[in-house]
Amino acid sequence: MISNQTLLKIRPIVGPPGTGKTHIKIKELYKEYLHKYGSERGIVLTHTNVAAKELKDTITSIKEVKELKKEEEFFEDRICTIHSYTNNNSEIPRNLKVFDKSAYEELCKYYSLFGKANNVYVRKNPMEKHPFFKFKSNAYGRGLDFKKCWMKSENPSRAYDPYDLKMLLAMQEKYNKFKEKKYKDFEDMLEYFNNSKQDLVIDFLIVDEAQDCSVPQMLAIERMAKHAKVVVMVGDPNQTIFQFAGANPDFFEKLFAKVKGDDELKKGLRCSKAINTFAKKIIKPIWDFYRYERVWSPTDEEGSVQFLTNLKGSPALKNLINKMRNSNESFLFTYRSAKSREDWILPFLKREGFKFKHVANKNNHVGDEELNVYYTWPEFLKGVPKSLGEIKQYHERLHKKYKCNKNWPREGSIINKEYTFQDFVRKGYLSEELKKENSFYKLHKKYKKDSEQDDYQTVKIKYINRIIQKDNLNQKSIIEYGNFHDVKGLTRDNVIVDLSLTRDEDKFDQRRLGFVGLTRGRHDAWILKTQTGKELII
Repeated sequence: MISNQTLLKIRPIVGPPGTGKTHIKIKELYKEYLHKYGSERGIVLTHTNVAAKELKDTITSIKEVKELKKEEEFFEDRICTIHSYTNNNSEIPRNLKVFDKSAYEELCKYYSLFGKANNVYVRKNPMEKHPFFKFKSNAYGRGLDFKKCWMKSENPSRAYDPYDLKMLLAMQEKYNKFKEKKYKDFEDMLEYFNNSKQDLVIDFLIVDEAQDCSVPQMLAIERMAKHAKVVVMVGDPNQTIFQFAGANPDFFEKLFAKVKGDDELKKGLRCSKAINTFAKKIIKPIWDFYRYERVWSPTDEEGSVQFLTNLKGSPALKNLINKMRNSNESFLFTYRSAKSREDWILPFLKREGFKFKHVANKNNHVGDEELNVYYTWPEFLKGVPKSLGEIKQYHERLHKKYKCNKNWPREGSIINKEYTFQDFVRKGYLSEELKKENSFYKLHKKYKKDSEQDDYQTVKIKYINRIIQKDNLNQKSIIEYGNFHDVKGLTRDNVIVDLSLTRDEDKFDQRRLGFVGLTRGRHDAWILKTQTGKELII
């Protein structure tokens, strides 16, 4: 994967979670190499657009970089994702469009088998959620063809449901034919780059979160390294949790094992003493196996680690609920499988009437505007004046049979002030019949005429009522959830780690997953004991 010649050139920088690898060390490194080589041929790479933006903001805040007075575009190809760099520095045809959601919709029409898994989650982000694209990405990331990837995957029939290997091979053939000479995807960007004969001119190359690199990404770095004067790989092998996509924990454990001195970051800036101590107990067997010891200090805060037998009732759970209700801190629920999310984490949050969201979403599960509609509707009916904006929210959500005029007033046709229910009845926009129903749920427009939609609406209104009953409309705490892979790279005030497993896994993989989940927290952690009988080894 990496030649001995490149290995001799690599300067590894290692640091446990929250030690400032990105915001402190990479900033220092860039400043050091800027003085030595200048900025023209300095490259800093990472894995996601969000991480790339953080890196760009960090580096462009350096005084010496500001003095260069470079345009923002200057850094777009120099501080970016690995995929972006390979796309811009290869011989890939420039007329090819990136395969996206609209291309996916066209593909479904071209070959109906893709639509077999075409649910709402897939349509929202097909390149990440569709089983075919997940399988394709994992196979390529591991450097395997489809047959070998299927054979080496754990329970592939479940992981890539509803498809079997025969279907996936047929879909691969159709997909390649569909995008030929028209589209490119992330795998194409790497493939063209790795096979390119084009010379690269690089003075220094810095790769952040290096331990997450897949097989083809490592081949791309190998090619870049041949042309670079300096190669720096920054990361933490204990956070290598993307093996299914081609990351190689063994390689990075060995690469980072002997790092000492200034290239080993020791001062923790995130985790409290309690979280730090518990996290080191989780990961210690891996340190022992690879024969190294990390010095990793906590912050000055004591913090706590508490254990939950379940999410229904215990002294520790009361402490958690109390803190969630009475603080303005952030809380992160993290877990291994979807069963944890669907069977007890989300039911707990709904039962307790907390507002929450997935870590990838900007808005809560039910937005504040919609909550306000349900909460304020009864008083609006009783004659309490509401702003034009609030009344518009009612109007947009009402079933059409309750609207005398389906269209909202044109801008300028009505004065922007507060109005009562009767005002809007008299103006001919709302029906007097609405007064007979105090609950907005029964007036809400339906988007589908089926039992599934009715069930969803029933559960939703029950949850909204719980928020109102528990007096959580003005909830100050921020509550999020996501699996261990979703939450990697995040920092939150408090973390709730679910140990439940639904299948057997490698013991070191389990420890790395638990380590990543726990170390997202600054202050306190709650450890939820297994609810399935199989427990993450920590």
